[in-house]
Amino acid sequence: MKIQTTETKKEQATIKLVQGTYTPAEAADILFSLIGDKIKFHNLQMLSLQERFGIESVHSEHRIKELKAAKIQAKDLILQARDAGYTMQIEGDVKISFLSKEK
Repeated sequence: MKIQTTETKKEQATIKLVQGTYTPAEAADILFSLIGDKIKFHNLQMLSLQERFGIESVHSEHRIKELKAAKIQAKDLILQARDAGYTMQIEGDVKISFLSKEK
């Protein structure tokens, strides 16, 4: 089996991750899934660093706190929209930039 790779010359890219109009229930599924996956990622990072090197990840701990706050904020907005009978427009881009190589 041959694996094909493509080389990119770009140093920056933007990917549209979420774009559309959703019911509050759909918005909850999307947003809670994204936030939950990021929290899971940071929890695994913290566990890995602790197990392998015996060190704490202050960055991951901080990000988890921020993400939990974002989840509460998203929940409040979703409840507001639901109670008022609104749909929700969500647009989320991921911006990717190349940085210099680590040595």
